[in-house]
Amino acid sequence: MNISSRYAINSPDVVSEDFDGEIVMLNLANGHYFSLAGIAAPIWTLLLAGHRPAVILDSIRAKRPELVDQAAAFLQRLVELNLVRVDIADDGAPSALIAEIWSSGGPEIKVYDDLAELIYSDPIHDVDEQAGWPTLRRQP
Repeated sequence: MNISSRYAINSPDVVSEDFDGEIVMLNLANGHYFSLAGIAAPIWTLLLAGHRPAVILDSIRAKRPELVDQAAAFLQRLVELNLVRVDIADDGAPSALIAEIWSSGGPEIKVYDDLAELIYSDPIHDVDEQAGWPTLRRQP
């Protein structure tokens, strides 16, 4: 991860929603969904608001230095899971300073793949046209 670049959500494959402070993400490309805990939610929100990882890590270092390594690993994990990508529209302007308190525990990303097959499935195109659901189309 390049901590001096801006990052954007890896759309259209990835979508996210904030449910009263709980961030839930879905990767439509593989059917995995994610939940963020600890300071992961504010890191995600700041990252998508255009703050560079370096500025986010500096803010954490100022308030909670014991969480910097975990936060850096979390940011790297977002890239590895293809949830974010370098923002090609980066204007080069520096990120604003961050006044986040960082009061939660270390960042945590929970990965769920139990519904991946269902989310990734394409029942409209995968079923046998004659027999209908739930009979799958035979593969050639």
